Amino acid sequence: MKIIFYGTTDESLDVLIELSKKNEILGVISKKSPTVTKRRNIKVSKILEFSSDKFPVFQPEILDKTFEKQIKALNPDLAVVVAYGKILKKSLIEIPKYGTINIHPSLLPKYRGPSPVQNTILNQDKQTGFTIIQMDEGIDSGNILYQSKKFNLSLNEKYSELLKLLFNESSQIINKFLLDLENKKLKQEIQNLDEGSYTNLIKKDSGKINWNEASSNIYAKFRAFYDWPKLYSYHLGKRFIVHDLELSDISSEKAGKIETINGNIFIHTSTNMLCLKKIQFEGKQIIEPYAYFNNFDLSKTILETK
Repeated sequence: MKIIFYGTTDESLDVLIELSKKNEILGVISKKSPTVTKRRNIKVSKILEFSSDKFPVFQPEILDKTFEKQIKALNPDLAVVVAYGKILKKSLIEIPKYGTINIHPSLLPKYRGPSPVQNTILNQDKQTGFTIIQMDEGIDSGNILYQSKKFNLSLNEKYSELLKLLFNESSQIINKFLLDLENKKLKQEIQNLDEGSYTNLIKKDSGKINWNEASSNIYAKFRAFYDWPKLYSYHLGKRFIVHDLELSDISSEKAGKIETINGNIFIHTSTNMLCLKKIQFEGKQIIEPYAYFNNFDLSKTILETK
């Protein structure tokens, strides 16, 4: 097949690689989102790094009529969307011969919208999977063409790990799926949107810890927001990011209370204590918490609980 690929995140690369083995990639469309390091170097995404010398690459700011004409001129059979990050208009979706499909990292209609993986983790689901849909003008509302088996979760997976797992699994079946699509062997299933759920965008302040919550909920946020916006709290007005965190079975007393046990820093929640393993204050290096908190009388201070 002649394919247009829409994808931005590093985790979507596995799908592009597998597609390129048995199909003609007419173009790769990716968002302009370079990561600038402290030394002002631009970190190129894995999608662009892989594609730059193999396929035409497009990074449009706006998916306007001019862009649509470019895609039409390529005469694609199919467009494949994998974590692209922009909404496609109906006129763009319908350009390819077989339309546009989207690989969505949840078992639709559960967790439609922009943050399915984060919500899988936040809700501490024990199973998940992925769905391939025929895109329409709605948000993840198109007919289901393929739904994976359910994958068991350990409840320790971080966001990028789970996203990569799901896209890697989808990459293993994508070329067989395309053959079935081309040979009209697929049955379309209409989604029952009333039985589904919709997710919202994750905000920058979503990572703020409320120590009054259960330890399992805080740990779920740590995993869901590990890549962005990251879990954070405050000590004496100073903000710090949590880079490593562990559950414990030690019962808590007062939420936000800081305690040292065998050289480790534990924070009380509404249920059990959590062990801080790595933290970072703004503008500072990542450190072990004991190196910082050992300088304070911990009996006289607690972390913010709201």
